[in-house]
Amino acid sequence: MPMKHLSFSLSPYKGTVLILLIVSCFSFSGCVVNPATGDYDFVLMSEQEELNVGSKNNLKVRNQLAILDTQTLQRYVQEVGLKVARVSHRPSLPYQFTVIDSPEVNAFALPGGYIYVYRGLLAYLNSEAELAAVLAHEVAHVTARHSVQQHGMSTASNVFGQVVAAYTGVGIAGDLTNILGTAVVRGYGREHELEADGLGASYLAKAGYNPQAMINVVKVLKNHEVWATKKAEAEGKEASTYHGIFSTHPDNDKRLQEVVANVPTKSQGKVFSRRYLEKINGLAFGESSSTGVTINNQFLHKPMNFKVHFPQHWKIINTPARLIAHPIEKSAIFLMEQGPIKNGFRPDAYLKSLVDQRYRLRGGQSIHIGNTIGYTAIVQPKLGGSFIRLAVFFHEGKVFILQGQVKQSSTFASYDVEFLQIINSFQSLPPQDYQRAEGNKIKLIKASPGMTFSALAKRSPIQEQAELQLRLINDMYPKGEPKVGQWLKVIE
Repeated sequence: MPMKHLSFSLSPYKGTVLILLIVSCFSFSGCVVNPATGDYDFVLMSEQEELNVGSKNNLKVRNQLAILDTQTLQRYVQEVGLKVARVSHRPSLPYQFTVIDSPEVNAFALPGGYIYVYRGLLAYLNSEAELAAVLAHEVAHVTARHSVQQHGMSTASNVFGQVVAAYTGVGIAGDLTNILGTAVVRGYGREHELEADGLGASYLAKAGYNPQAMINVVKVLKNHEVWATKKAEAEGKEASTYHGIFSTHPDNDKRLQEVVANVPTKSQGKVFSRRYLEKINGLAFGESSSTGVTINNQFLHKPMNFKVHFPQHWKIINTPARLIAHPIEKSAIFLMEQGPIKNGFRPDAYLKSLVDQRYRLRGGQSIHIGNTIGYTAIVQPKLGGSFIRLAVFFHEGKVFILQGQVKQSSTFASYDVEFLQIINSFQSLPPQDYQRAEGNKIKLIKASPGMTFSALAKRSPIQEQAELQLRLINDMYPKGEPKVGQWLKVIE
């Protein structure tokens, strides 16, 4: 019987090496039939191992990223995800769909069926079918075992290195295996995403959704990528975009159009726009109160009840693990994070416990701000090097560690003035800031006659390019305008 296609891209290599790799594939029992595509794939991981890897990394994700605490929305996303997962090629996997409380526009899947969608991505979708399309795309990565294949190929570089070395020599083997790994990763990027879109579109149709939603999602996210890239370039940063985006716009992507058009459908399928919009009504847009918000260089954290102020020329970056800030010139950095509670320690003893014998402390002083107590000192290396400004606060049963560092030791004295200003600004959240600390939220309104995005932007709390962002979240980028009676997402 004819052998099915092997998912390799090895045409640049010599015939001897190609034969070795194919023979090795079967010798190591690494070739299995892909449950979604029917092709032979090279993997060195059983399904049980795949489940174990997914479960282990799921725990890491949950420990490192904030999970959205809105249970009604979490249940809704789980229900929609299961609709497409149950009609997929691997319906029996223990799928878990989770919303991460982050403004990033992204989604990803772990082996074994652990799928995550970021809160920021939900703001840019406009129907349940589009949500289902994102989840179906990620389900397809799982059913086609894309991450497992990449794991197998990276492991294979070591295995094949030994096989090829016997014929070509160690030096050449190293070059070949490096090229192999690079070729597979680069080749699989485009093909895997297109394959996931095709499989995902078929899952959409089987679940009763309109498969055209897959193209709609790619279009929305491509528009976001264009806007985010321009914004990042203006700020001298690199844009962060959804991993499924292609280099071409979906309107001009013939392969994507063909993949979705070839999906068999019994009917046009459902969209459920209003139902989806009602589910995300009130969802945080940008930073959320549960993880802290930044307003005019003040960081406000309502659940932990504190406020800290940074100089106007500083940039603030709120990550799940810590708060990071730096001046525009990036010649210094300030970090703030929670520390473990140590019973019996006062702030001065706690701070000293953080410093090992290679350093000495100088200029230590106690801090009292209301009911909050703290201690700060300069950490000086005994054998030379840059100083560090270190501070510890005991605040409402929690420990906060703050530290400021510089790139050039000669600039420490000038930056230490600002480090101390930041440290001394730490305080309990004032009652007048409670409302501001709630952050911005999505609100549904019905478009009235004469309503424009320009007028809506003037009333919006969005601080940067409000008009363009309102168009983006309503799928009217770059020049669309509301139609009378249309439901719109605005930010309040």
